[in-house]
Amino acid sequence: MLRIVTHIRRLLLVHDCVIVPKFGGFVLQVAAAKYDASGNSFTPRRKEISFNVTLQHSDGLLAESYMQMYKVNYQQAQLMIDEDIETLRQSLQQYKKVPLENLGSFTIGDEGQMIFNADASDLLSIESYGLPTFQFATLSSLHAERKAESIHQSRKKKDTLYIPVNRRFLRMTVASAAAVALFFLISTPVKDVNQNAYTASFVPTEVVSYALPAESLRSSCDSSAVDAATVGKPDDNAVSSSSAVPKEEVRNTQKKYHVIIASFPNKALASAYLSKVDKTVCKNADMLQCDNKYRVCADKFDNDSQAQLFMSTLRSNTKYKDAWLYISH
Repeated sequence: MLRIVTHIRRLLLVHDCVIVPKFGGFVLQVAAAKYDASGNSFTPRRKEISFNVTLQHSDGLLAESYMQMYKVNYQQAQLMIDEDIETLRQSLQQYKKVPLENLGSFTIGDEGQMIFNADASDLLSIESYGLPTFQFATLSSLHAERKAESIHQSRKKKDTLYIPVNRRFLRMTVASAAAVALFFLISTPVKDVNQNAYTASFVPTEVVSYALPAESLRSSCDSSAVDAATVGKPDDNAVSSSSAVPKEEVRNTQKKYHVIIASFPNKALASAYLSKVDKTVCKNADMLQCDNKYRVCADKFDNDSQAQLFMSTLRSNTKYKDAWLYISH
């Protein structure tokens, strides 16, 4: 997520308008609570966010937020804002869509215009936070539903058929059926049973007819035994697969840790600042170009611990108290 989005969302919790200089303004509008009679639904009062591209002047809210969070002065905060706005523009041109977490998203239209699509979220509505849209049926609809259910139950009772059954006749029928079953069990002789007719063959005859001859089976078993005995033994004529495969060229992925003390949009400003750096404190001060920005680093290191130690020492100097760490490959 872009750094500037965090500040915009944070400010909209307190203010109804936050202006991004030379970009546009985010405005909150109050939407009153409403009732939808078609679905018997209630929507609480909430705030809806919109974007006005004509609001270009700086109201100072973003700069103050940057100054409080990063402990920098107004000029440094303004440089950081300009850098974040440029990053936002580049992302929009490259990807044609930039999401703003819990706020909405920016897209590029067919004619190249910038379009803001707000999210349906109640995070900015502090007064109605946690109150969702709900449905509540009216009394007339409840009466109609109960009446329809009553009619359905009465029709169901009318459709039910009751067949009278004589209990004495039912007991006689059950006793007769039991007597007939007992007669067949006692009178059926159990002898001269052909066991072969009731025994299933374990191996189907179709499979037995295709069995291998005994000699072929014996030779196959012998060869399998030889193969099993030689498993795991190296072949004298085999060549190691690791020696046959050429080693891949190892690419240099060593990270560099730069302690940044200033960042500028062009090379001229960075060079002017570099010429005024105290060489007794920053002996290896240099200029670093990345992401179309020119940054001045006090020193660079091959590992993080050395860079962190140098940066903490450097921050004790009030002139470089805002130093930060940049990692490159």
